[in-house]
Amino acid sequence: MLGTREEFLYSECSECGCLSLAEIPDDLDQYYPLDYCPARTCTSSVFRKLRNALYLSPFSFLVNWRRRNDLDVIRRAHLKKDMSFLEVGGASGSLLSDLRELGYNARGVNLYVRTDVRDRYGVRVERKTLTEVKGKFDVILFRHSLEHMEIDMLRVAREHLKSDGSCVVCIPILGWAWKTYATDWAELDAPRHRVVHSNKSFSLLAEKSGFKIEKVVFDSTEYQLWASDAYQRNIPLVDMPPPTRIQRNRMRQLAEALNLTGKGDTAQFYLKPA
Repeated sequence: MLGTREEFLYSECSECGCLSLAEIPDDLDQYYPLDYCPARTCTSSVFRKLRNALYLSPFSFLVNWRRRNDLDVIRRAHLKKDMSFLEVGGASGSLLSDLRELGYNARGVNLYVRTDVRDRYGVRVERKTLTEVKGKFDVILFRHSLEHMEIDMLRVAREHLKSDGSCVVCIPILGWAWKTYATDWAELDAPRHRVVHSNKSFSLLAEKSGFKIEKVVFDSTEYQLWASDAYQRNIPLVDMPPPTRIQRNRMRQLAEALNLTGKGDTAQFYLKPA
């Protein structure tokens, strides 16, 4: 991502295929630059609020022309305004900002923001870990953040979830892209991704953490293709030219085909307490 060309050793489990960072760098913060989780001020126009409200309503077909993976997760989790919602990770909380503007009881925690992130409703994202959070929630979301954390963080999430609550985990998943690109696979993202799961390894982790998997949705985009192709050409993400419209459409079609066959390189896991 940053173009340092450093090398990091991962161990691959012979039983479940999971990849884990063999040795965590002493100063992991250096791989999270200042602009990694920028504390942006999220503006919410009347049009944006209306579009988001429609997207989360039974009339979502009116605005489905512009897909929002994050709001798709909220729809599938059946989040209601009277439910408590916690996002773990999630940068500076752009999704949280949209939800709070619509009246949802939503907040977040993220250790990699430089300071607490506030909006007109108060603190939106606290600079802390999930282990420091008090209380229990109806829905907990890890949106491409669990892979940055210790292996037992899913068990901690179970302890913070109500007995009838839901946990949603969006993570990179080992599959076609890993077999195709190997260490040039963009979603490997060393050394920030401490653990990269296979379907089997995440299923085992979920079970050991006190969950059962109710649904899996593969949601790869063209990113896995154009970024990994660039890595093969030794181009880091920070210097990567965007694909042309033709390239983007071709890659998007391939990503959608991989999703349909369960071979996408990212997936959403919907969990309930076992």
